[in-house]
Amino acid sequence: MGVHGLWKLLESTGKPVNPETLEGKILAVDISIWLNQAVKGVRDRDGNSVQNAHLLTLFHRLCKLLFFRIKPIFVYDGDAPLLKKQTLAIRRQRKEEMARESKQTNEKLLRTFLKRQAIKAALGDRRLGTQYKCLYYNC
Repeated sequence: MGVHGLWKLLESTGKPVNPETLEGKILAVDISIWLNQAVKGVRDRDGNSVQNAHLLTLFHRLCKLLFFRIKPIFVYDGDAPLLKKQTLAIRRQRKEEMARESKQTNEKLLRTFLKRQAIKAALGDRRLGTQYKCLYYNC
């Protein structure tokens, strides 16, 4: 996401800034990054996503800026440029293909499992003999 190579370009002039030094200043904040980070990164102790994580993250970060008396201005990207739209289309296509492949694999695993269960039931739950292993491994 973002502009590839931007940080490398800014590396020579960019430097970390202590928020305390920004008191009374106006700070532009890319709100889409904050929201994306919250949705992807905020998890509970069990690793599950947190309900309303985007609102909680926005609230906590906003409170921190206001604590340091920084005035935030939220910036929205607007519509994606043509090159980015092409990249997004490729990503969407790749995601759909991976979902299709995953579904096919799940179906294949289920069929194999059901075959094995049917064979076990037919044999009276005895151990599978070597002649039946080929069915299980889908040879």
